[in-house]
Amino acid sequence: MAFYFVCFLLPVVIGTSYFFNEFLLPRYLLKGHRWKFVLYFTYLLVVSIYLEMLVMILAFIILADYQIENLGKIVSDIYLMAIILYLVVFANGFVNVVRSLKINQAKVSELEKDREKDQNEYLIIRVDRKNTQVKINEILFIESLSDYIKVHTSKEVHITKEKISSVEESLPTWFIRIHRSFIVNRDHIRSFNRETIEVADTKLSIGRKYKKEVFSVLES
Repeated sequence: MAFYFVCFLLPVVIGTSYFFNEFLLPRYLLKGHRWKFVLYFTYLLVVSIYLEMLVMILAFIILADYQIENLGKIVSDIYLMAIILYLVVFANGFVNVVRSLKINQAKVSELEKDREKDQNEYLIIRVDRKNTQVKINEILFIESLSDYIKVHTSKEVHITKEKISSVEESLPTWFIRIHRSFIVNRDHIRSFNRETIEVADTKLSIGRKYKKEVFSVLES
């Protein structure tokens, strides 16, 4: 009998959980609309309790065969399932909130890092065993050649034994990785097509792996 009652109550559990986690949380609570969240959550509680009462009536009609004395066990099942219902809903909601907060914190942290990089005026690289400051706005593009890189500026070329990926992490957001061997300064791009980007008087190939991201930036 308990099995059949669970089958009756299952749609209420699924519907309540779906509405709470997929509608109320993302649309209202996580966006800061707390009063609307409280209002609609109250509506949800009323509707779910009403549906539970309908389940009780169905249990009385179908499972208890209109006999009050047969409802003893079913009534206890109703209370138990009601508790489980809200535990499932709120536990899942709590997990979703924690997950969303972690994602938001990661995004904020990434934005803060990007802002710090955007405020940097110089890129510090190791040239001839000395730390050299290169003005970021003068960098045209960076070229990777085997185990060293060339930093091409509007005035000169600096050669340093560093990985292009490590230098990329220190560059502002207006630098674009267009190839595993090239990073370009967007402010110095003269022209581009589906295959190449022209920086100053140099044409650089766009790697297939980077095309989608490159054109989403350049054509935005």
